[in-house]
Amino acid sequence: MDNLNGKGVVEGPKARGRGETYCRGCNSVNMQSCLDLGNLPLANELWITQNQKIDLFPLHLRVCLECGLGQVGEFVSPERLFSDYRYLSSVSSSFTQHAKKFVDTLIETGKVRKGDWVLEIASNDGYLLQHFLPHDIEVLGIEPATNVSEIAERVGVPTINSFFTQALALELFSKFGSPKLIIANNVLAHVPDLKDFLQGISTLANEKTLISIENPSLTNLLDANQFDTIYHEHYSYLTVTSVSRIASKLGLFLVDFEEIQTHGGSIRYWLSKRLSSDFQIRKIELKCKNELRNGIVSEETWSVVSEKVKSLLLNFNKWLSDLSKTDSVVIGYGAAAKASTIINAANIPLGRIKFIVDGSHEKQGRFMPTNGIPIISPDKISQIDPTDIIIFPWNIADEIVKTIEILACKHIRIWTLIPEITRIR
Repeated sequence: MDNLNGKGVVEGPKARGRGETYCRGCNSVNMQSCLDLGNLPLANELWITQNQKIDLFPLHLRVCLECGLGQVGEFVSPERLFSDYRYLSSVSSSFTQHAKKFVDTLIETGKVRKGDWVLEIASNDGYLLQHFLPHDIEVLGIEPATNVSEIAERVGVPTINSFFTQALALELFSKFGSPKLIIANNVLAHVPDLKDFLQGISTLANEKTLISIENPSLTNLLDANQFDTIYHEHYSYLTVTSVSRIASKLGLFLVDFEEIQTHGGSIRYWLSKRLSSDFQIRKIELKCKNELRNGIVSEETWSVVSEKVKSLLLNFNKWLSDLSKTDSVVIGYGAAAKASTIINAANIPLGRIKFIVDGSHEKQGRFMPTNGIPIISPDKISQIDPTDIIIFPWNIADEIVKTIEILACKHIRIWTLIPEITRIR
């Protein structure tokens, strides 16, 4: 494991420069600065007490001009970021429904059958794999967060508490052979060593193995100002262009992709060890051309994005300042990484947001860095009687609004911040 020096920066040759001076996907040094959010705390490292020591790390998005991969530097080891992780996928009903629909479709189309086995990397609390169990399909999860993997085990999902690596892939292959399906949802972006991770998948897969990877797209930052999805745990920001080019160097082929609605707009990448059809190749080539045309490597385009972000941060700070001069009581909903990024990038003073409510028991009783906003249960909303609620996980705003309407009075104003400050009720 890498050691941290006194400034909280990882020591060791592997971490130096990757994501900053050279690309973690293709090793190119042709890197373009796109968006500098300054020095921010770790988004998912929630405080246990209100006045903990603050560790700040640079959060600067760059894009590789060779492969189109967006990325940030590595200042903290994955062990620190993910060994005690507070995000539970099953807290969001819309996300669990998305997972169940995915599994049901695989079963209905016969892509996965009784007697097959399925591996999910970064399986979280078993939110997805649990849906295979009634169909007599064997499952195995890989989850590095000890607290989260224990929850998965309790719901009947066998889970290895570890990071997925090429070395682990070799062990799994020797014990179980190749799975019929490998799932890696919302994890590829969290991997510092992309090549080792994808090489592990390539090692474990055979020509019959389906590989499904979901992640938000880098183009969301261009189209919808979704800069709050940038945080230290997200080492990389993917596109069809980058996934296709990087995978091809490691014995894998991008054979198809689907644009889906999760997390404000994601792409499901289908990889295989077999080449795709001519039709699929043309579909992928067209998408890559469109990504480049839309500006994923354009200095001018990213300059516009940077100005939009600065404007929103200034407006957010001023808006809260104006509300504080009235009798308004502002709280947040969702102690998500998105909340940490935007609150800290905007440098919101303590007290402007009184509390943040969150449905996860893993987060309640903790505090948001760096100003120690208390995280409480949603059933406390009526006691606080806020005038305004900011929904930070805007991608599930509809779901959260329904919860607020059940728990609180109708007079509360409800807001989202992305792509701009908007009252939604």
